[in-house]
Amino acid sequence: MKSADILSLCKSDPNSIVDHIMSLDSKIKELNDKLKFLEARLNQNSQNSSKPPSTDVFMDKKPKPKSSRTISGKKAGGQKGHPGKTLEMVEAPD
Repeated sequence: MKSADILSLCKSDPNSIVDHIMSLDSKIKELNDKLKFLEARLNQNSQNSSKPPSTDVFMDKKPKPKSSRTISGKKAGGQKGHPGKTLEMVEAPD
């Protein structure tokens, strides 16, 4: 509808304009609900649904694997004060 058509309808039959606006409002609500549903389906990935990870095609970055190990703060290898054990040398190795 053009603005001139709407103005002429307002002058002649204001109830038809009210009905038209109410139908447009219900159509907007219906489309908003459909949009929310489709966005929710699009946002599903293997982390928040039962889909396999191979279907995660729209994810920007894959999440890092989470380890259950905690950082102890110690350096790797033998710790200070721990007595070392070595294999003794033999005269005739096999």
